[in-house]
Amino acid sequence: MDEYLTIETTSKAEYKEKRSRFIAFAFPVNDIQQVKPIIDDIKNKYFDARHHCFAYKINEGETINKRVFDDREPSHTAGDMIYSAIESKNITNILIVVVRYFGGTLLGASNLARAYRQAAIESINNATIITKTIEETIIFKFSYNVVSQVNKLLKENNFDKSSYSYQSDNIIKLSVKKSRKESIIKSLQTIFGIEIL
Repeated sequence: MDEYLTIETTSKAEYKEKRSRFIAFAFPVNDIQQVKPIIDDIKNKYFDARHHCFAYKINEGETINKRVFDDREPSHTAGDMIYSAIESKNITNILIVVVRYFGGTLLGASNLARAYRQAAIESINNATIITKTIEETIIFKFSYNVVSQVNKLLKENNFDKSSYSYQSDNIIKLSVKKSRKESIIKSLQTIFGIEIL
């Protein structure tokens, strides 16, 4: 599968349940290294909130990285519910953080779970959902006497200037759809004088 759904930019939503405020933030993320700084920033900005719960789902090549965190809420009432919202929209490469300000009334597990899920869903609904292509990189080296063959192959496979860049005089870094990577490598290997790096 070459494509996935994600959100274009950060979005925010607020949901109230019996005076408790749930402020949800949805962030587009591409790797887990982006997650901690975002959560730390939310915790700093909303330091007076009682809970900072989150869930993320990140597609990194062959693996899907996911995590849920309840931040002292009853087990499975927060992080799992946020993740459930992500799954219901079939979205990946997303982090949702829900900040809760306690309103003085205990909500009970089912109301609490519903509130976290609804806040997360609304943050997704407030975002622009986009389709992205999963791309992989091929780096290859070629001798000068096959430049015309390399250019012909790139043209025949509809690679425009935005798909590749010269790393040096005779090394090209090429972005390809994941499903096409093997066939492109095979085509490159038919040209004498090309070395896949």
